Amino acid sequence: MFKAFEVNINSKLVAIKFLKITLKPVDIHLDNFESSIRKMFVERINPDVCYHNIDHTLSIVDKVREIGEYNQLDQDQLENLFFAGWLHDVGYWDGVALDHEERGADFARIFLKSFGIAQERIEAICGAILATKVPQQPMNLIESIICDADLYHLSSDQCYTQTLLLKKEYEQLNNQPVDLLDWLRNSEKFMIGHHYHTDYALRFCKPGKDENLKFLQSKIEELAKAEI
Repeated sequence: MFKAFEVNINSKLVAIKFLKITLKPVDIHLDNFESSIRKMFVERINPDVCYHNIDHTLSIVDKVREIGEYNQLDQDQLENLFFAGWLHDVGYWDGVALDHEERGADFARIFLKSFGIAQERIEAICGAILATKVPQQPMNLIESIICDADLYHLSSDQCYTQTLLLKKEYEQLNNQPVDLLDWLRNSEKFMIGHHYHTDYALRFCKPGKDENLKFLQSKIEELAKAEI
């Protein structure tokens, strides 16, 4: 998410082990899908992934449903958001941030096909996954909803805590410490450059995000003064 701290990795050399799966086709059933993907989260995720984990994923699944229902989406659209919410960060399972959206979409195409989901729907779901790539550029309402859900935490009372958790994940995955003041300044730039897309988020999330930005700026000022 924070471009200034991205590691220079040749993605072609990254072994995408979680794509090597063999599944028998089954009927579309949300419970079957959820139980399967939950099990994979437990078995396949790098333990150093402490932010982009199942807790984050569950919060996104809940938020896409909430925003989707607010927009009165039909059942197929809500299900597409359900699938995309669960799969949007599986590209992090191997602990590599770079191009994780593309790897997640590749996994989704294989995994969803095994559930007998139509290719047209699969591509719509993959489009939603890819739309979460920063800078976000959603092309339709479904993509806008998952983008806003993915960064909902910017508006929540857990924003600062989540910012520190993301810092911890970066440090663990890259085996290098990051100065807190540098991280917070980069977070500030990210928040200033970010904007929500849906009417829901503009109404209910932007005010909280604005307050969190002020708090973050106060922390930056406090730390900067301490270094003088």
